[in-house]
Amino acid sequence: MTVSFPDRRARADGQYRGSTALSRLAIRYFVTAAALLGAILPGVAALAGQAGSDRLRAMVEADWAAQEARQNRSPASPAAVRDALDRGEGLLAHLRALPDGPDVAAAASALARLRRRAETAASLDESGRRALYREIRWCIRTAALANPRLAGKRIAFMKRRRFPCQMLHEYIAYFADHSGIFGGSVCVLEDPGRSLDTRDLIRGRLPPGCYSGLTTSYDGRTLYFAYAECYGKKIPFGSYDQPHYGLLAIDLDDDDAILQLTEGPYDDFDPCPLPDGGIAFMSTRRGGFTRCNNPWEPVQVYTLHRMDADGSNLRALSYHETNEWHPRVLNDGRIVYSRWDYVDRSAANFHGLWVTNPDGTASQILFGNYTRRVTACFEPQPIPGSDKILFVAGAHHACVGGSLVLLDPGRASLDPETGRDRLDAVEVLTPGVCFPEAEGWPKTYFHSPHPLSEDVYLVSFGDGPIPGMSSGGKHDSTGLYYLDRFGNLELLYRDPRWACMYPVLLAPRPRPPVVESVRREALGEEGEFFLTDVARSLMPLPEGRTVRRLRIFRILPKTTPTVNQPRIGHANAESARVLLGTVPVEADGSAYFRAPARVPLYFQAVDADGRAVQSMRSDVYLQPGERRGCVGCHEPVGATPVPRDTRALARPPSRIEPGPPGTRPMGYPRLVQPVLDRHCVPCHDGTKGKQKSDLVLTGEAAGPFSASYVNLKPYLRWHEWGGASIDQTVTRPGRCGADASPLRDVLADAVHAPALDLPDADRRRLLVWLDANVPFYGRYDAAARETQRRGEAVPAPPDPAAPAPVSTDLFGLNR
Repeated sequence: MTVSFPDRRARADGQYRGSTALSRLAIRYFVTAAALLGAILPGVAALAGQAGSDRLRAMVEADWAAQEARQNRSPASPAAVRDALDRGEGLLAHLRALPDGPDVAAAASALARLRRRAETAASLDESGRRALYREIRWCIRTAALANPRLAGKRIAFMKRRRFPCQMLHEYIAYFADHSGIFGGSVCVLEDPGRSLDTRDLIRGRLPPGCYSGLTTSYDGRTLYFAYAECYGKKIPFGSYDQPHYGLLAIDLDDDDAILQLTEGPYDDFDPCPLPDGGIAFMSTRRGGFTRCNNPWEPVQVYTLHRMDADGSNLRALSYHETNEWHPRVLNDGRIVYSRWDYVDRSAANFHGLWVTNPDGTASQILFGNYTRRVTACFEPQPIPGSDKILFVAGAHHACVGGSLVLLDPGRASLDPETGRDRLDAVEVLTPGVCFPEAEGWPKTYFHSPHPLSEDVYLVSFGDGPIPGMSSGGKHDSTGLYYLDRFGNLELLYRDPRWACMYPVLLAPRPRPPVVESVRREALGEEGEFFLTDVARSLMPLPEGRTVRRLRIFRILPKTTPTVNQPRIGHANAESARVLLGTVPVEADGSAYFRAPARVPLYFQAVDADGRAVQSMRSDVYLQPGERRGCVGCHEPVGATPVPRDTRALARPPSRIEPGPPGTRPMGYPRLVQPVLDRHCVPCHDGTKGKQKSDLVLTGEAAGPFSASYVNLKPYLRWHEWGGASIDQTVTRPGRCGADASPLRDVLADAVHAPALDLPDADRRRLLVWLDANVPFYGRYDAAARETQRRGEAVPAPPDPAAPAPVSTDLFGLNR
């Protein structure tokens, strides 16, 4: 049963609050006892405060020494003193420029005095130089903490443990439980930078479990996070008791009441409040598996979803075929998130930043989908008062973490020569931390940045390698820090027993505008695409190859958990797919057509000969009733259409015309083998004789495939995750499967062309197959594959739809 927030509070007053009455009474007793003790012994509180202050001072100064050690120097070195002064002066200049900035005259005077002392530091002994360094750093720290963006505000954060493998595993609770890694809490740092005093919002109130992804509401009064009850039982995958992340909220205005929002046999995580009052999040509810899993890691696909604030009206926003992460709302009201995109290309790269409207319409790439110079763009965050976006340049084969980067979306572009992302639009804020995996493995890393401005940030910082399967990192003890672009890094809190992450200010923040939906109910479960000019291309289309039609492919979800089990075809970690059919392209390059909603699609631009001139290496989807347009075929980023009338819009939208038999879904035995049987097998049947060939092209079984499929492999080219790929990153016009495969030239040579005299329909069947990445099967399930292998028709499976919400009381909080 789905209930409202007030109902949840009322129900929580029952079992949940009753079950904690004793602990709350004990807390009150403890506080009263402490007050009486303070009255009897007035010095106790002061002594405790002094001890805490001394501990903080020792931690901070030890952290400063560690920062210098990473520079291969001590705090007593002249370079350390000089660099600290330079960073401090940069900070003071920044604070002076703030319209509401603090009075830094005293700090500036003190820093000037300290610089004069530094000029004579050579006359000091090592102890004196260390004392000078510490005095400089304390002066800078005091000024940093006076920043009005931070001063007087509390910070909520999370203590957690992490499964040290890949970013894929962090958000599926099974891996933490199976590995015995659990525990954590949500805490509040009461006086950041000046005290280590924290308030634990969870202790004793939830069963043991694992935690992830903390954020706050726009008014700063509600915290959202993911939690899974687990005890480290090492439960095998797929068992009934497998733990899953559900979304919870803490109402800070209602005695820190814990409210349960989602539950069920799904992992829900990465909550993100929306301007319209809803909550976006990532979830495994759509079903399916990642295509590159090892047998021990059956990682489910999770994509962008949303719900109302009380957990009702839950639905999918993204129908992308593989995983997504870390949604946040930009200042213009759109959602920015990280999306992994490996359709027919490398599975270890291309985790770019995407944006979408809060209703799931108009998803599009911002940066990072066509580069290997940054392996992954994680944890994007809007900058208050700016169009820029902060993100973590991370790795694929490690947990989330890396270098901090600022993206200016208005400058994002692709190189017209290579088709790859240019890095002109990014500024590296932490040059001392290389881009993990792409440039090597850094010795330290950043996580969960929380920008206060373009110049000042709260961050989680790890003084060691990123935990992960390839990074060498095993332990994860991160602390909370202040960081600015001038290079100042100041410890706010650390607990060596935990990864302290997700710092967020408990303060109101501006609510972005609500992006209104423009979906048209009259379109039902379909949507519409409009293409202005297919010839508008980043890299020019080949001369003489006029595009006449668009092929529309649907990518099917992977329903089996292990890479290449089963193998779809020659390509590694291949997607099963359906050719829905084709639509016409007008003489002016425009196209307008209807397409099904809620399924991942990709397109190919096809010439009059039936060969793909250009092909997508990504996917696109429609929400029901959505109308989408594009300027061209792989047009430059940010391109706008030239104002003109188009032929396509002068008529009703085209309906997709189905392709030949064996394309819905793709299946070699039904699509290609009949062509070989009619025209090739007479000479390629495996027998000896005049005009016979040793190349057997019959359809009998050969392992999981057929003899002809196996024997044609040397004459084929395809895109894949691996060295056999035509190109790992981008598709160059004129270099799709039919163009790149030697088979096309063989069919046209002096020996075969006169003898074959292929009918146009049969020739086009071969070209469709070559351009579709030469698959053998179009389904993953064993029964359908066996049917396909016999050359019989099988239906395309329905895409998994988001299931209806089930009972929202997994942890018994609302009874």
